[in-house]
Amino acid sequence: MDTAELIKRLASAARAGTRTVNASVYKELSRDDAYAVQDGVREALGASVGMLKTAVHPDGIGVASPIYAAGVGAAPAMRLSASLALGVEVEVGVVLARDIASSADIPAAIDHYFTGVEVCGTRYVDRSLAGPTGSLADSQSALGYVIGPGRAAADDINGLDVVIEFAGKQIYAAPAKHGFGNVLASLRAYADRQRASLPLTKGTIITTGSMCGLVPTSGSGHLVARLGDQIVEFDLV
Repeated sequence: MDTAELIKRLASAARAGTRTVNASVYKELSRDDAYAVQDGVREALGASVGMLKTAVHPDGIGVASPIYAAGVGAAPAMRLSASLALGVEVEVGVVLARDIASSADIPAAIDHYFTGVEVCGTRYVDRSLAGPTGSLADSQSALGYVIGPGRAAADDINGLDVVIEFAGKQIYAAPAKHGFGNVLASLRAYADRQRASLPLTKGTIITTGSMCGLVPTSGSGHLVARLGDQIVEFDLV
């Protein structure tokens, strides 16, 4: 299947707010082709980049996806659609004080850290069939992001309590454990593999991976997430 058709299917599902795309078709994409689909979907939707989501593929290569500006906002006023949402991730992100040319520029290029919550969603019927590159084509399930309070540093995050309440019920409680080992790991990996369409420039907001994995949610409600003594809250509607 050609790239144009792959883009069309994901963009159509995104516009409709439905999970209707067969993920297995995207599983065999090369990383470059997955990025081409990702870029094409963003262009087809006329979306702008609000922030970046970095990750590390199983082969150690750093990757990034956009979180669209329409889905990025500050707690507690932010409201996000629950229609495509699979769940949430409590995360720590950074804002860049200057451009990053390579991983050697980190952490000196970081202006500040913050606690946030990513709302994950997919256009795939079953995203487990997508594999790493299929996930990349679908912007790594990035649906929206709520930015919470700033943090002075990120050295002591692992082990802090993560507690999530949704619609009046506690749905998660465990010590924080970063999926890539530490807050800067995926940013360092991506800094040496930057894409021209997703550069690490001054002012860029970046989230770097979950402290709790994906915590499933269903339906609408008020969400309150705690990382240590910091709180991020917002509504899924």
